[in-house]
Amino acid sequence: MSSAFFGLEIGMRALRAQQRALDVTAHNIANANTPGFTRQRAELTTTPPFPMPEYNRPLIAGQVGTGVTVESIQRARDAFLDVQIRRENLSLGEWKAVKETLGQIEVIFNEPSEAGLDKVFADFWNAWHELSKNPESLVARASLREQSVTLTNAVNHVYFQLDELRNNLDGNVEIQVDKVNTIARQIADLNKQIMKIEISGDNANDLRDKRDLLLDELSEIINFTATETDDGGMVIYIRGRPLLVNDKIVELTTQANPLNDGLLDVVWSDDLSLVQVEKGNLKGTLDARDNYIPYYMGELDVLAGTIITEVNAMHNVGFALDGVTTGLDFFTGIGAVDIAVNPIFSDLTLIAASQGGEAGDGLNALGIAQLKDALIMAGGTTTFGEYYESLVAILGVKSQEASRLVKNEELLVEQLTNRRESVSGVSLDEEVVNMLKYQRAYQAASRVITVMDEMLDRLINNTGLAGR
Repeated sequence: MSSAFFGLEIGMRALRAQQRALDVTAHNIANANTPGFTRQRAELTTTPPFPMPEYNRPLIAGQVGTGVTVESIQRARDAFLDVQIRRENLSLGEWKAVKETLGQIEVIFNEPSEAGLDKVFADFWNAWHELSKNPESLVARASLREQSVTLTNAVNHVYFQLDELRNNLDGNVEIQVDKVNTIARQIADLNKQIMKIEISGDNANDLRDKRDLLLDELSEIINFTATETDDGGMVIYIRGRPLLVNDKIVELTTQANPLNDGLLDVVWSDDLSLVQVEKGNLKGTLDARDNYIPYYMGELDVLAGTIITEVNAMHNVGFALDGVTTGLDFFTGIGAVDIAVNPIFSDLTLIAASQGGEAGDGLNALGIAQLKDALIMAGGTTTFGEYYESLVAILGVKSQEASRLVKNEELLVEQLTNRRESVSGVSLDEEVVNMLKYQRAYQAASRVITVMDEMLDRLINNTGLAGR
């Protein structure tokens, strides 16, 4: 049979359980604004009843409950929502990188504006047209040379800015690779601590929160899959190759690729094989560096190269102011990177405005000016101006598309995050209700102990006094 102290033990267990539940509630309230914190709950369960079914069980009617205990402290976490958020984070991170790059390219082209290439091109053709009206004018010739220098400088500047942006993105690739390695090292350290704690049967809830927060951060950078091991550790794979196994890391590194202008490839540190980067901010950065920027650099190069070829071809057959000199290239270089006005034209009289060498003949200058409206670009289907305007229009469309996709992904991530917060976040109103609930239970348990104490006092101190 149970002893006279049986009720005291039940009361003591109740006090301990309610106190632990209050501690968990206090921990939730204290971390209501802590990033990545997951609401915890004390799982209360009854202790084994008395007596248990066995051969020598006491002959009493039924079983008597023995009280309550905190079986475990669990996190309120939905793993499916974590997977969804991390998947959308990958797309968000990728399009953020693309959007930022396209925005910077728009700033470089600076269209439409008085300082953009479109205005510079127009001034260049107009200068040739003005020279055709007064081919003997040294003022008109000087104006043409200055407008031409302005054009070449502007084209060079845009090209070099695009190249500089590409190199900056290359540096950003290395920064993001270092960030992946840093996160992996932090998760490895947390894995060791979690496994050490949970091998004894406890739940390392706060450490798991930190690990989940790092996984959310990693999901913005690169595609991965994460699998938890039976002992509480974690394995992280990138396209089937392990980045992390519990506390063992195979880090990523970078390696210059001579076939890609010496820009960096992302490779595994152990065998220098390429990492299959398919999503995330790192993927967006690589795409912007290797596809978006080279496209606009290439188109600008084609435009500049064609202008060099066409203007030089016509200038070569014209005559200088002396009516004799001919066969001179107006531009040097082969493209946007090195287009320049031939330094020989420091002598303004050498500019070939004449078609036949006669005085007052400005037909060659007029022919060059008319190149503005000639269908030369894109296989003879468009003019220089239309070609450039089309390039800027494509940039605008792509930039708008990237902005729209970023906004859509941000809304989706926000919705999923709100859903996760409804499950895992701390509600102060709910915690106050729990606090009052556990407080009342604690007070009741203490009252049970007081009653039991009075009963035992009567039994011990006042029983057997009759007849004394």
